[in-house]
Amino acid sequence: MGKDAPPPYAIAGKELLLDTPEARATLMTLAPGQRIPPHRHTHVTDHTFCLSGAAVITLHGPEETLSLRTGDASRVPPGRVHEVANAGETP
Repeated sequence: MGKDAPPPYAIAGKELLLDTPEARATLMTLAPGQRIPPHRHTHVTDHTFCLSGAAVITLHGPEETLSLRTGDASRVPPGRVHEVANAGETP
């Protein structure tokens, strides 16, 4: 799937903030209960910042769960399968 193709899942909102050869930043809004299914990034480190509410990052191989609250961040290295979910009651 190309970087401009729509994802195979639905979330409340997605806004591209920065796209350069060195970096890409996307603001993603997940409604309560929404999740981004398991996936991996081949060449990039995935940084997640929880701007409001609560999120859960589930890492696979080995299994690990990261709980994020407002102001928290996580980092997933290239090749690591992970998923992201809204674990709160607000987007």
